[in-house]
Amino acid sequence: MAAQGDLTVGDAQKVWRYMSFPKFVWLLQKKQLWLARADLLGDPWEISLAGDQLDYVISRHPITPIGETKSQESAMERSARIIKLWRATAFVSCWNCADHESNALWRIYCGDGDGVAIQTTFGKLKDSVAPLPLYRVEYGVPGSQRRTPSLPDLVTKKRLMFAYEQEIRVVRSTLNGALPEQEVFGHTHPWPPETVVESIRIHPLAQPWFRETVAATVAQYAPALRDHVAWSTMKESPPF
Repeated sequence: MAAQGDLTVGDAQKVWRYMSFPKFVWLLQKKQLWLARADLLGDPWEISLAGDQLDYVISRHPITPIGETKSQESAMERSARIIKLWRATAFVSCWNCADHESNALWRIYCGDGDGVAIQTTFGKLKDSVAPLPLYRVEYGVPGSQRRTPSLPDLVTKKRLMFAYEQEIRVVRSTLNGALPEQEVFGHTHPWPPETVVESIRIHPLAQPWFRETVAATVAQYAPALRDHVAWSTMKESPPF
């Protein structure tokens, strides 16, 4: 079992990653997982300091000593500097934690029919990315906790309108290190799809030729997964 806050996830829990076909091919070819830089994920509230939490951090800022002539960094300036640094040095791979597929995530990440969803379990994902930590995201009002936050505190918080994502995150911080120049926009982590992936689902609106293309690609780059390619369960028709 693994937990973040009071949100416990069992190792057998299914997790999903929805992606376009080019990203899927890259994953199979490179046998690497891509972790995107937090400030490039598209949500300006990623790793945000706001509300009561920001007020608390500002209230804890040391008072400038009497007689100090050197210009001091204000609490707001310091907070802004640290948050900007954390956003630029935190890298994330986002997964959906659910027992079933998500119509919303199919549409958001895979468009009108050219994507796939790979499914594994929390336990397999956790083992495959070690020693990187795996967290479950909490959804709520930004800055509702009155405490000085750490990076894991902030990278695992999102606003309520994103609750449909039910997100699990692989996280890496390079705050105390550096990435190769070619990875300034993201981080790659070795990842063996043939031993981690349990199912490869085809977009429910895809054409038959697309399924054949996915199957051929899997046969070429990850032959052990050939029997794991299947249509999305959303493609099933009602009895009448």
